[in-house]
Amino acid sequence: MTILTFYGGVNEVGGNKILLEEQGTKVFLDFGVSFSGANLYFDEFLQPRKCNGMFDLIELGLLPDLKGIYRCDYLEHCQRQKEEKGIDAVLLSHAHMDHCSYIHYLRQDIPIYCTQASRDIMQSIDDTGSTGKTELVWFKDSFKTYRNTRGGISRLTGEKTEKLRSYQIIDRSKFKINDLEIEALPVSHSLEGANAYIIHSEKGPIIYTGDLRFHGYKGGLTKEFVKYASSLEPIAMICEGTRIDDLTSRSELEVKEEIRREVEPTKGLVIANFPVRDTDRMKTFLEVAKETGRSLVINLKQAYLLELFESGIEAPKVDDENIRIYAPRKSWGLIGNENFPKKLQYEDYDCWEREFLDHKNLVTAKEIRSDQSSYIFRCDFFELKELIDILPQEGSRYIRSVCEPFDLEMEINQEKVNNWLRHFNLYPYIQTHASGHLNQEDLKGIIQEISPKKMYPVHTANPEKFADLVKGLETEICKTEKGRPYEI
Repeated sequence: MTILTFYGGVNEVGGNKILLEEQGTKVFLDFGVSFSGANLYFDEFLQPRKCNGMFDLIELGLLPDLKGIYRCDYLEHCQRQKEEKGIDAVLLSHAHMDHCSYIHYLRQDIPIYCTQASRDIMQSIDDTGSTGKTELVWFKDSFKTYRNTRGGISRLTGEKTEKLRSYQIIDRSKFKINDLEIEALPVSHSLEGANAYIIHSEKGPIIYTGDLRFHGYKGGLTKEFVKYASSLEPIAMICEGTRIDDLTSRSELEVKEEIRREVEPTKGLVIANFPVRDTDRMKTFLEVAKETGRSLVINLKQAYLLELFESGIEAPKVDDENIRIYAPRKSWGLIGNENFPKKLQYEDYDCWEREFLDHKNLVTAKEIRSDQSSYIFRCDFFELKELIDILPQEGSRYIRSVCEPFDLEMEINQEKVNNWLRHFNLYPYIQTHASGHLNQEDLKGIIQEISPKKMYPVHTANPEKFADLVKGLETEICKTEKGRPYEI
């Protein structure tokens, strides 16, 4: 008997947490945060309490109340009895937070299957993050104590208990979890290392698309996956539908051409906002920079990720002659100030940042300000204050290359961005973006080609619209409810 239970991704974009059970084997397909659900209760200043482990999220329905899956240090601190491990693995499609973030709450001994790129991305989030809610690759026991030299009880810091989670790297491979055979196939998404999965159940193949598209630089991977999946006559397909309402289509190459047309005539600084870990979009801006005689300025977190990617993953390199690594002024703000020794300058920065402060491609605000026509400066919402040091000159442009705001919080943030842009005479801005997801026509195309017997829509606010995409097929649309088991 094969059972699917959807604990996230139902009537929402993101938050995928799908439990597949067969003959005693239990695996989760992704384990991510539901942003829409979390935003109903939390914001930047109202967050779940660490002292209550995951039980704040369980109380609000943001995590499933299941035994044997959550980290033992949190359970012990919350006075819940020790539990035996309740699942065998997590199959991670990719490292966007709505698919991976809640790995933080899982037991350290639950294996996470993913690509090397996905693991690298999560390690970069761990190593460079400051929220205290990472621990996607590393695991630090919390709420531990020890007997100090005076005979009293002291808290044991997380750094002293740091260890690795159990990761299984599965780049384009076939493997087994107990007797359950699984295939991982690479697909194109707006993040390196995205996978789709084929689970060979006793009832027949089950397809899990993860998030995917055709219109990125690696769109051929998605085409290969669809062609192979269609040859299997799958019994079921769990399919994302983020853009099921969207009829528009724009490729990464079209975005590149639009950006180039805007950059070429610009006399001053080009300021660009694009997703911090989208290396396809980074490649787009880098190629435009090369074609227009500029350098692309990336931040320290991006540089750190590219360094992790050095093991053969296709992405820009930090040593590229058209890449510059931006060192912002922090704390005392001494970087580049020759009146202070380097030791004092470097004390403003975390250890992982310091390795770049002597890099040949390092650049500061002073250097950008003095030669603005030579740069495309990547600047997101949290970096806008850097414009005060750079002071964009007349004739500068701002290119926004992220998705349009789709909720109230994003609209409020965008209005704040607009205030900064107006202040520096950068408004109106240029908007150009290619989504990481299939549009309606492409969704219909892959469903028609794969032709599953059952369809489970996820990662969409409008699952009922899948009915239009299966016309002419003998495909049953399965309406899912959160937490309800479905036998295939």
